[in-house]
Amino acid sequence: MEDLLNSLNNLTPVIAIGSLTIFMTLERWLPYFEHGAGRGRQRWHNLGMVMLAFLINATLGGVMLLPAIWADANHFGLMYRMGAWPPVAMVIGVFLIDLCAYALHVTMHSVRLFWRFHRVHHADVALDASSGLRLHPFELVLLLSVIAIVVSLAGAPLASVIIYNTLALPLFVMNHSNMQYPGWYEHWGSLFLVTPDWHRVHHSRHQPETDSRYGCVFSVWDRLFGTSGRANAGTIQFGLDRFRGPGEQTIWEMLKIPFRN
Repeated sequence: MEDLLNSLNNLTPVIAIGSLTIFMTLERWLPYFEHGAGRGRQRWHNLGMVMLAFLINATLGGVMLLPAIWADANHFGLMYRMGAWPPVAMVIGVFLIDLCAYALHVTMHSVRLFWRFHRVHHADVALDASSGLRLHPFELVLLLSVIAIVVSLAGAPLASVIIYNTLALPLFVMNHSNMQYPGWYEHWGSLFLVTPDWHRVHHSRHQPETDSRYGCVFSVWDRLFGTSGRANAGTIQFGLDRFRGPGEQTIWEMLKIPFRN
């Protein structure tokens, strides 16, 4: 089991790049929405932001996860104190990480300072696979740091982080991809998981829809805390009204979005 987890951890960049490659190829063959002529250029700008995220994760990811690594090695945290059976602790840890991501996501929308950085992700006026990992570097650092602290205090095994990343990365890319998925998957799958149409509502330019469906991997948090909202994903217009002009979606302009009025 430990060898498998180590292999998954080492393959994280491969999983991310592989997911982008697969879904960016499929959505070219099976597009859901018709994109404008300039979308091809925008994909490259989005991928530039993804590469920045990879570089930051490679440089700082290990440092930011040091509290979780130390806690795991020293059996520190609530679940260790409670004597939780390791497989159960691992599963709880996966759900705990997603709950933490949900809470942080709500905070990103609720606190003006954090929204300034998170709107880099929301400013894309069309969705495709390249939108899935388009984050401002500050948001990535904040997300990794908060998750590391929560995992440490909870005493969740480091394996939970590895398993969560293995599940979340391809799901993030798929849920932003410009593809239509079977109705049965959208209906039944969204009862537990975040599905593409479920998440597309969150990218609506209409704020009441933007401020809903915050779940990252599991949709149960939105149902539990009343943030599900209602909308028809097939008729949504994406993006933010503030950032729709020509030239506002380059890598440099995206990095400047948090500092613009």
